[in-house]
Amino acid sequence: MKAIHILFALLLCGAAAPGAAVAADAPSGFTSVDAAAARQLVAPAAHRAPTILALWSAECVHCKKNLALFAAMAKADPGLRLVTLAVEPAEPQLAAILDRFGVPGARFAYGDDAPERLAFAIDPDWRGELPRTLFFDGRGGVKAVSGVVDEARTRALLGLGALTACAAARPETLPPTSACPQHPTQ
Repeated sequence: MKAIHILFALLLCGAAAPGAAVAADAPSGFTSVDAAAARQLVAPAAHRAPTILALWSAECVHCKKNLALFAAMAKADPGLRLVTLAVEPAEPQLAAILDRFGVPGARFAYGDDAPERLAFAIDPDWRGELPRTLFFDGRGGVKAVSGVVDEARTRALLGLGALTACAAARPETLPPTSACPQHPTQ
């Protein structure tokens, strides 16, 4: 049964691959990855929709800024996928942090491979700085960025374009004569 849960978690992320070793840590909701699974997780072909892969750690203050932004964006846009990868082994505190920010999506954490090997499998150009985010446009493109990002930059890196005032508005705040195609006049 545990193997079925692991396979299901990978299929949800589009990351299942022969030879990729993973182990589910059911209490924390994280799936531990080895180098092969990490390579599959970052393969652009595995992401057929705009996807944010947020690399983070419990000790990284700036990571939490990105996580809060990404969680809000994923909740506002059902077509946007958010996947998190803790660059440390799964611990109960990690789930509590993601839960506090309301972070949806698949949760991964470093497994038993050497951290350097996992980091290289994720991004050979990455030197370990956090936060690190991989932005997949859903069309085979990927961009990696280190540091805190804002919503405008995130949308641009995902190829989503600018957020219009209409799309950002809550329906109850729109005037009754709104010409917004997403919120037609009643």
